[in-house]
Amino acid sequence: MNTVRGRAFAWLAHPVTVAALALLIVNDHVLKAACPGWVTGKLSDAAGMVVAPPLLAALAGLVAPRRRVTVGAILAVGVGFTFVKMWSYGAELASSAWSLVTPSLVRADPTDLLALPFLAVAWWTAHRPLPDPLARRWLRALRLAVVLPVALFGVAATSDTDASGPKPLAHTVMTGDDGALYLGAKDTGQDWSVSRDGGRTWQESRKPSGAEPVFCAKAEPATCYRVVTGALAVQSDRGDARWADSWRISERDRDGLADVYGTHDLSSVSLSVLEVEGGHVVVVANRRDGFAVRDRLGVWKRIGFPGLPASVVPAELASLTPEPEEEPGSPAFPLAFLFSGLVLTAVPVWRLWRSGGGALWWWLIAPLAATGLLTVLIDHTAAAGVTVATALICPAVALTAARVTPSSVLGAFLLVMAAMATSTLVWLAGDTGQIGVLVVFMTVSALAVTPAVVKVI
Repeated sequence: MNTVRGRAFAWLAHPVTVAALALLIVNDHVLKAACPGWVTGKLSDAAGMVVAPPLLAALAGLVAPRRRVTVGAILAVGVGFTFVKMWSYGAELASSAWSLVTPSLVRADPTDLLALPFLAVAWWTAHRPLPDPLARRWLRALRLAVVLPVALFGVAATSDTDASGPKPLAHTVMTGDDGALYLGAKDTGQDWSVSRDGGRTWQESRKPSGAEPVFCAKAEPATCYRVVTGALAVQSDRGDARWADSWRISERDRDGLADVYGTHDLSSVSLSVLEVEGGHVVVVANRRDGFAVRDRLGVWKRIGFPGLPASVVPAELASLTPEPEEEPGSPAFPLAFLFSGLVLTAVPVWRLWRSGGGALWWWLIAPLAATGLLTVLIDHTAAAGVTVATALICPAVALTAARVTPSSVLGAFLLVMAAMATSTLVWLAGDTGQIGVLVVFMTVSALAVTPAVVKVI
């Protein structure tokens, strides 16, 4: 129990952490489907801030059992969550990483940063271990055998955006000796459907025997087809080795489909050709988007999952709807980082100045002031990235120069972020939308929290 690994597992098995884990699982797999909306979306973020640090610490403890990882785990979760939610590039990286475990779609949403103050709960549980009588060997084994896998499941297996309804996947197309086309899919209630009229109508079927994929139409002009790996696309070749697109969904449309379906599992994986009177028919399996058919005249059409109990129609393509005007992002989040950076820079610089470190360190305030003016007076959307980066770099330099301990840095960070989150919530509740009012609220919050930060640092 006194080892670093033991403390990490005690943190993970703390009643508050376990309660947050239960909330995370129930919310993701039950409440989001029953009551979709803003509240259930933020509940998962809040619970995740309590569960993720001890889970990360427990995993790190398995690899490096002699290193203290509490502060590092909380900072890593906070910084990583901010990176993912502030920038679409971070969200895309997170989606790709999680999809190695389970199909996932992570979206950038700065409003999710309201969950950051819940890292303070994780910090509190780390320093409130279970009483010694409960720290028995069988309980430690239970943490490792039960709590750790459940925590991994709770964090990794979050529900898809489309939590209700079937989530079928098209995987196979084959042509039978009897001139029929067979479609194979899973999670539809029936694995196979068949068309005996050249792809015009479909009905349920048993698994075919003697059927196989056919890639070429032999009638002149002979034409062969292939899927394009990693894309929703089919290419054709008429014997001259010049493969050209026969059908393709644009990347913009593919991203739109990923948003609708809640997964990036969208690619062409199998096709088959059937020769019919007057030409040939091609059918391609496109995973979550179902199937697409090329008729004998060469016209392609997405058909979803026809002839199956879950006859899900394909989602509408973004290119068929007007391009929405991009709404400007909220100024609250870059400003929250800006004022947090000002406090966390000014306090250690003040300490350096009082201890005889000279006034040179006060220049660290200048970049923050410049980005603040850019954010408030010019364009808070364009300046968001620069503001957040400056608000992270300047405090890091000042806190390092003042030799502030990691635990004190974390405590000060949580205090300031809680104050900024409070002022943001008050501003949002007022629904004024005026950036000047927000600046006043955050200025008051920064001044109010500074004495507490001085005591912590």
